[in-house]
Amino acid sequence: MFESARRAGAVTSLDMAMPDPDRPSGQADWVGFLQQVLPYVDLFMPSVEELMYMLARQRYDAIRRQGGEFVSYVTADDLATVADLALSMGANVIAVKLGEQGLYLRTRGVHQPNGRAPGDDARPTWWQAAWEDHGWSGRELYAPCFRVNVAGTTGAGDCTIAGFLAALLRGMSPERAMITALAAGACNVEQADATSGIIPWDRLQSRIAAGWKQHPPASGFRGWKPGAGVLRGPGDMCGSYG
Repeated sequence: MFESARRAGAVTSLDMAMPDPDRPSGQADWVGFLQQVLPYVDLFMPSVEELMYMLARQRYDAIRRQGGEFVSYVTADDLATVADLALSMGANVIAVKLGEQGLYLRTRGVHQPNGRAPGDDARPTWWQAAWEDHGWSGRELYAPCFRVNVAGTTGAGDCTIAGFLAALLRGMSPERAMITALAAGACNVEQADATSGIIPWDRLQSRIAAGWKQHPPASGFRGWKPGAGVLRGPGDMCGSYG
């Protein structure tokens, strides 16, 4: 399915669901699966638990043995390791959902191999423009969540993805896409159900522009270069780091 979509010139996005270690899904060869699928995926948007379960199982198990909130033990190096592995398998953009800690982004550099056979990398014009003109190549970014009163978290990850895709379709930079994604997720958790917290696009952007406060960056990202709500990591290739 993904291969057919990519060869037709579509931009593809893949979300995941957490495998149950005690069910057949938990015993699947996820590395092998992603090696087959990611060459035809442009945007790969898993949670941190899903990505580490599939691509860094030993590290995932070690964190689980510590108990407590999984994401609180995940380091920036952990994220860079698994994201770079997913990029090497063929994806162009890895956006990792970090729950209440925010969103991590890693993208393929324009000259990095993408795992696709020659002739399989057709992209629509708008995607080419976004990649070349809006700074999507070779990025490593992190953004913390917005401050809200949480009523429920059902659908928060899905709404975050929807905000990210909507921003990309509108030609936004990766920084703006991340902020928009987190804003959509934050609106979602202000209501107990999965969708009623979502507001129209213009109202969402106005709320962001009005100075909506974010949480402080998670401790694992200390030392990253700050920006307008988004921090740049050591792997960020947009200008010089530091």
